[in-house]
Amino acid sequence: MLLLREIRDLAGLTVEDLHERLKIDGRLAGKLPARSTFYRKLNGAGLLNAGRLIDAVVRSCARDDRHADELLEQTQELLRQARHEGASRDGAKAGTSDDERSELIRVQRQLIALQAELATTVQAAAAAQKEAERARNLVAMLLALGATGASADTGENTAAGAEVRALRARLADAEADRNRAHQASSAAHRRLAEVEELLASRHVDATEGASSGDTPHRSGPYEWPMTRIEPDSHATSNGVANPTARHSLACTTTASDRPDAQPTEAPTAEHQEHTQTEEPSQKDRALEEVLEEMRRWDPDGSRMRSVIDGAADHLLDPVHTGRYEWSELTKVEKTALADTVGHRLRREFDLTPGERLDFKVAGHEVDLKFARRDGGWMFPPESQGNLYLVVTADDEAGLWNVGLVRVLPELMRMGSNRDGKRGLSAQGRAAIRWIHRGAPLLEHTLPHMPKDVVKDIFALKSSQSRVEELFLRGAHRVVTRTDLKAVAMQIDFAKRLREARPRLATRGVLILAGDRAQDTDLAAHLSLPPLARGTWMSVRLVPATPEHSEGPTVTMDGSPWRVALPDDPEIPLPTQAWNRSAT
Repeated sequence: MLLLREIRDLAGLTVEDLHERLKIDGRLAGKLPARSTFYRKLNGAGLLNAGRLIDAVVRSCARDDRHADELLEQTQELLRQARHEGASRDGAKAGTSDDERSELIRVQRQLIALQAELATTVQAAAAAQKEAERARNLVAMLLALGATGASADTGENTAAGAEVRALRARLADAEADRNRAHQASSAAHRRLAEVEELLASRHVDATEGASSGDTPHRSGPYEWPMTRIEPDSHATSNGVANPTARHSLACTTTASDRPDAQPTEAPTAEHQEHTQTEEPSQKDRALEEVLEEMRRWDPDGSRMRSVIDGAADHLLDPVHTGRYEWSELTKVEKTALADTVGHRLRREFDLTPGERLDFKVAGHEVDLKFARRDGGWMFPPESQGNLYLVVTADDEAGLWNVGLVRVLPELMRMGSNRDGKRGLSAQGRAAIRWIHRGAPLLEHTLPHMPKDVVKDIFALKSSQSRVEELFLRGAHRVVTRTDLKAVAMQIDFAKRLREARPRLATRGVLILAGDRAQDTDLAAHLSLPPLARGTWMSVRLVPATPEHSEGPTVTMDGSPWRVALPDDPEIPLPTQAWNRSAT
């Protein structure tokens, strides 16, 4: 009852508003009770047998489907507790003073309010960080293209100098907003931890009372599992969510193994070292040995990321279909993604098949579960007691996770599907030992280009012209194999790339390859995005004149060249450039 009331309050709805919303959206299919009955239901009258009503109320008030699923899990746990206690609830209530009940209700309300506050501050921090990064990149780009800081600082009355000054002011404001949001997020985390600790202590008191023979304190339907709102996985060293972290192709975050660890700061190198050398648990040495072995195999997560990206590329089949987004997969293909990840995982790490489970690691059998969303794994009844490697890959968020957990009855949800499969409860998800948490998927260029530009590229008839147009319209963007396959729609897409290099060089466009160390160094020198192996990037260059001599340049054929401005003319590159021997 209290949880439903808090959900409704957080949605900003009165009982009348909620009743009217349910009437309009038709969730109860004509079985919506009258307003007076609706009032009584929300106040607890007959609520135990009103499952459909509870579901409709939660889904009407939740922010999205994921939020609704989390809230419904809490309500189901409450209903289970209430039914389980049955007649003993009256005795439990008699042993609980009014003051204790009021205090518990107050603390639980405070917990919900703090969770909402933390979600808001994390979102604000992410937005502020994104704005700061955007402003910083614009300043760097202008300086790299010739609008030097000296001209802006001396107050020269130039358009470039004025723009740099304006962007610097914007950057300072964005960083100030980011710092304030970070402070608010940290404060909310501290308050949330205090409230959760208070509730946890009450659980401990109740347990100790039961073990000593006293009548345990039961909070009845007012007691629900504590959940923690995690910040965005892309955390910087100051703890602020960083939406640009997914652009760093070598970035991987290893989460703390302790379920109760506060996620207010990104793990430092010392913390990661401590996490990975933690004393093995005597209760589950097999899990510790598997965990240590898998961390040793893939310390930075690059191999696992290639497994996931390769599985998606295999199903998209861009060479024959021209598809490049996971949303274009059919329902059957999305279901097959889990099996494909499993096959490629076994091949990448050369895993020995297990006798009962999918494979063996460090001599122990391990099964694999893959889901598109965190917590979406479903385990059959026969999985109890087994070790599971749980993997998620969320293409919308651009993140993937991999962890290890031993499936135990006390870690499972109460409800099951028709096949008897159950998911992990909040306690079960907290028990996962993460190997890589919040790591970025390989980011492809086509999904992030303007739709009209992509349409223009695919409208060209020849494969060669489409590849060249991709590099012309996608300058300074990292192009992946999937991008090239989708645009070329040829098995020999690399040949189209080789032929594009000299043709685009006549227009002053240089194609850099991530497989060549000299090209990656050149990209870094020109302040371009980092290049990983198996990726490419184009940049247009022009000779550096004296007025642009202070910006970054690269020497070709004995002359300095710089990144071209939009209005600069197209000047052919020397042969030294397109045959990839630039210095």
